Amino acid sequence: MRSPRRTAQTAAALMVGLALVSAMAVFGASLSKSATSSADQAISADLIVTATGSGELSNSVPATASAVPGVTASSVVYQGRFEFQNTLTSLTAVSTDHLADTVILRMTAGTSAALAQGELLIDSTTATSKHLSVGDPVRARFARTGPAVLRIGGIYKANALIGSYLVSAAFFLAHYPPQPPGALLLRTSGAAANHAVTKALAPYQNLQVQTRAQFEQSQVSAVNQLLGLVYALLGLAVIIALIGIVNTLMLSVFERTREIGLLRAVGMRRRQVRAMVRSEAVILAIFGAIVGIVIGTALGLAFVASLRQQGITETVVPVSSLLIFLLLAALLGLVAASWPARRAARLDVLAAIAAE
Repeated sequence: MRSPRRTAQTAAALMVGLALVSAMAVFGASLSKSATSSADQAISADLIVTATGSGELSNSVPATASAVPGVTASSVVYQGRFEFQNTLTSLTAVSTDHLADTVILRMTAGTSAALAQGELLIDSTTATSKHLSVGDPVRARFARTGPAVLRIGGIYKANALIGSYLVSAAFFLAHYPPQPPGALLLRTSGAAANHAVTKALAPYQNLQVQTRAQFEQSQVSAVNQLLGLVYALLGLAVIIALIGIVNTLMLSVFERTREIGLLRAVGMRRRQVRAMVRSEAVILAIFGAIVGIVIGTALGLAFVASLRQQGITETVVPVSSLLIFLLLAALLGLVAASWPARRAARLDVLAAIAAE
């Protein structure tokens, strides 16, 4: 209360740090949930076969996997770049045989059967933003075959895993140079068939065979790995804020030397002096943390809402994580108060009273 400006500046530093951490917590939880939701809503296959690192699937992989007893359906997935209405974007392709057994398309208009007729499917977000509907002709350009006019055959609900534009594998291969598939989706009869597929594909060293649950977990792990790096960087901001708390408390002890000496003279114990300084640190830390968490949560929600068209369809507020941040702020405030509290408790009473 004696130095509100200095106290506010100290709390503001912690507030900024925790606001960034809280915003990233909301964003990370929403991104992880969206990744899991996208897989659940896009893939009905039991196994997903992908290449590790920057490798590619061999052209013989689909035939090898399909020949395994217990594999009831398979779909190959391709990805490439094309120009759509003068904008370079990504195109996903999937084989249309047994499509319903491996891929989930939640159609809002048209039908997925249009894929087999060489038509283009787009997601609902693209359809809304570009004012497109089923039956509309659109201009596109491919690196191999040049300009083309495509017909919108259907509109599906937005899903980050599928992408915004979908065609059949036959259409894709007709407009792109020969290339191996980017992924293979397999429907199997059970765990025994899954094991047989893994064994059959073992000679291919660069392949990763995952169940749908494992695939979802790998998506979440990739998100968490990225967020871990961000948290480590933001942790430096919080540490700097704690140094500010130490500095503020040391100045407070120095400015109140005479007052502390008088309190000790009338009976205050060393333990009570330490408790007084620590209480100030905890109050300061909690004040900054609460304001920071509230602001950071609001910023995180706004950030997630702005990225809804980019595939972050789920909004999650990690309440437990935010409460942990608050408790950690209080504990770190106690740690920051250790040195100033010890210094205040060890002041010589007579020297402190005589201090100006």
